[in-house]
Amino acid sequence: MKILSLNCQRAYQSTLEKFLRETLEEGTYDVLLLQEVDHKVVAFLDHPSYVLLRTISEDTGQVSELCIVYRTSYNLKNTGLKSFASLCNHPIHGFKHPTFGLLWADIDIGDKSFRFGTLHLHSGMNYKMRMEEMKIVKEVFKKDPNVHVVLAGDYNSGYPGESDRMAKSLLPDFHWVTKNIGWTLDGRYSENTPHFLNRVAHFLARFGLTILFSTDHFFIDNETAIKNKVHCRVLPDRVSDHSPIVAELEM
Repeated sequence: MKILSLNCQRAYQSTLEKFLRETLEEGTYDVLLLQEVDHKVVAFLDHPSYVLLRTISEDTGQVSELCIVYRTSYNLKNTGLKSFASLCNHPIHGFKHPTFGLLWADIDIGDKSFRFGTLHLHSGMNYKMRMEEMKIVKEVFKKDPNVHVVLAGDYNSGYPGESDRMAKSLLPDFHWVTKNIGWTLDGRYSENTPHFLNRVAHFLARFGLTILFSTDHFFIDNETAIKNKVHCRVLPDRVSDHSPIVAELEM
């Protein structure tokens, strides 16, 4: 099984369309776990071999920018969305609504049951908010010995050691399979928005400098990670400020 995770950056990079259309046409991946999917990105995801899953956030009344794409041959049993919008008292449109949250889908593939989750934690300087969101994630993905869990997305973990703290918060149930994957976010390609880190990235880019972060990750339940081989890698395609990441499960 091959699973791709990508923050689509709302199609800010013109190369995204070709990448997504070719990805679906070639049938490379079984499941796509996507973030920052707006109406432009949705247009790139139309393919008869795949189902696109989105839902409306009760917190915002808007369609969530989280998206799961899976093969039509799979059986969807249940789905849910937990918006993180209410965790911020002073929302900034485009950053707090409706970007951040957790979308999950319970899917039967053959004789196996999976819970797939696409996650987008809050960006910015407030790492404590992200850690609160991780508590919610763990509650949603409680350990179930009969279900294989695959959780991926943009964790916005920019501080030194922040990803390690997130991984520790998911112990003992989940294994951080992308721990040594390397950087996934290149600040040179971030949008020029009224957001402190974006402005810093654009300022440095003027001098040929960049900020590199490892913000995108996969977590898999421990039992699945122990009993099966898992291979992860970062793709070289420049289709967003985030690089696409892939997890392959030999089951």
